[in-house]
Order: sequence, then structure tokens, then C-alpha cells
Amino acid sequence: MKVLIVGATSSIAHETAKLFASDGAEFVLVARNMEKLHAVAADLRVRGAQRVEEFCMDLNDLELHQHCIDTVRCTLHDLDIAFIAHGSLSNQQECQESTTKLVNEFYTNCLSTLSPV
Repeated sequence: MKVLIVGATSSIAHETAKLFASDGAEFVLVARNMEKLHAVAADLRVRGAQRVEEFCMDLNDLELHQHCIDTVRCTLHDLDIAFIAHGSLSNQQECQESTTKLVNEFYTNCLSTLSPV
């Protein structure tokens, strides 16, 4: 099984990936924190993943989305599952009081997922 996980360092993504790893899945993991990404990748390798590739990026940088997709295609050639688990849990009060905060949260939780790439 070939799996792309975006937001791979989130708890739900990591726990789900463990299940796939035990079946010998191949992964491309995408996350913005390289240190956490390395830890998740190492854990999945120990749990039986056949292949784990890491791609560190901030998904708010929409210009990098095509490069990410191209990397997935070159690495896995086919894809069985794309699991999107990235996002942030924003502070409602802060978003109501700051247009900048609101726009940042909108980018992270909406536009980065709806990218036309």
C-alpha cells in the first residue's frame, strides 16, 4: 500500500500511519517540523514500513504544493491513500479580534487544503 500523509506529525496521522506500517506500507510523510517528522518516520520504520520518505514544508506556501505532488509521484509512482491531517486549532477570540490571525488560520485550515494542484 502506498500512502501520502499530509500533516504526518499530528497525533491522529501518526496513530493511523502505525496501522499502515504494520502492513508494510510505503509512505511519503509531509509536515512542517523536521525534527518531529524524523521521529515519526523512524517510528514507522521500526513498525514495519517498507519505505518512508520525508518532505518538510509549510503547507501555507502554496508555491511548494506542485513540488510536493511531483515528489510523491516520483517516489511512490502510484498512490492508494492520501490522508490529509494538517491544520491548526485556532483561538476563536483571537480570530475575532485580529484580521491577520483570521486570515492566517483561513490559509492553514482552508486554502492550503483546497490548493488546485
